[in-house]
Amino acid sequence: MPSNFAGPCRARLLNIVPSLDAPTLALLALACLSAPALAGAGNPNLSLIGQPRLVLVHGPDDPSSGRPAWSVGETELLLDDYLNPYVRGTAVFAYAEDEGLTLEEGYVDIVRGLPGTLNLRLGKWRSGFGKLNPQHPHAQPVAGRFGVLSAYLPGDESLNETGLEASVRLPSPGDIAITAAVDWLQGDTFRREREPSGMDNDPLLDAEDGDRAGEPRPAALGRLSAFAPVGERSGLELGLSATEGTNNVAAGTRTRVIGCDAKAKLWRSERSYIVLQAEALKLTREDADWDGAGYTRGEVSPWGWYAFADWSLDPRWNVGASYERWQQDAIDPGWNRATGLFAGFALLEETTALRLDWRHEQPAAGEANVDSPAVDTVTLRVIWSMGPHKAHQF
Repeated sequence: MPSNFAGPCRARLLNIVPSLDAPTLALLALACLSAPALAGAGNPNLSLIGQPRLVLVHGPDDPSSGRPAWSVGETELLLDDYLNPYVRGTAVFAYAEDEGLTLEEGYVDIVRGLPGTLNLRLGKWRSGFGKLNPQHPHAQPVAGRFGVLSAYLPGDESLNETGLEASVRLPSPGDIAITAAVDWLQGDTFRREREPSGMDNDPLLDAEDGDRAGEPRPAALGRLSAFAPVGERSGLELGLSATEGTNNVAAGTRTRVIGCDAKAKLWRSERSYIVLQAEALKLTREDADWDGAGYTRGEVSPWGWYAFADWSLDPRWNVGASYERWQQDAIDPGWNRATGLFAGFALLEETTALRLDWRHEQPAAGEANVDSPAVDTVTLRVIWSMGPHKAHQF
């Protein structure tokens, strides 16, 4: 048999050869010989994940307060596969009612063929700051983004940037796995629009140039994480993350976020486990202003944290609770607080899941040290998936 005979055709042909007559066998062999065997020529893995939701908000400043509202949520189309034995490609398209169809992620990973344990990633992706930022909304335990992440990390839904990442597994004792990653990012997500000063010579009056927000300025991100097994099935992971970028090009002001995180997955039986996870963040941001003679800088330096426990009772049911406290990113920061409860149920298996989430948020005290009215939000998500990437496995 010729050396360039296509592998899949060869296997099928050998299985059915005894039942074929000579003319049919000759035609089948000719068809297989004419099919080139090219790396990465197959169809990619294709998945579609949706999460329509019903939201009920009770708060004084929400126009829909007390009235349940349906939304289609975010629908994701995911394609991924190996381009060859050394490189894997991934593309995630997201559709939302207010933004339409966008490319949320598109990158290639070089996972083999480089010196030592070095891996490279190039493209656009949800940056690996902490544990939750890289996850898509359908995989997170709560319906909305934690307030401390929304307040401190750049980006509307996540810190999502274009750039290059180099990661390596470091030598470590025993079964401990230590990984270090460094990202060189485009940095556009860090930009912040400055409030106009009202002065005649404010650069913002120049619609073409302004504060030169369109000029590229690179940002950086680094992460160090260590994973250690606990017993036969459980595990513990600790991580440190840091990122910094330019928020105003003309003023040269910067934003820096430092975080630490911990996650433990503790198996209680063959079918049940508890996930304990916490993350703390420290924001240091220089804010630009214009005083008529030039740019001035102010600085805010709040911090905050979240924690949650997620108990998987069995492969179909899970329940959990969360709590977070974070300071406002203001000169005189007050403390915001939020408490949450959540539960999930998978219909038969994880291709269809129902998740119910309640969040009670108490904003920081306003003027005269009087607490602002609390906001309660109840969200029901219906998460469904087609393809190999399931909605979520409890």
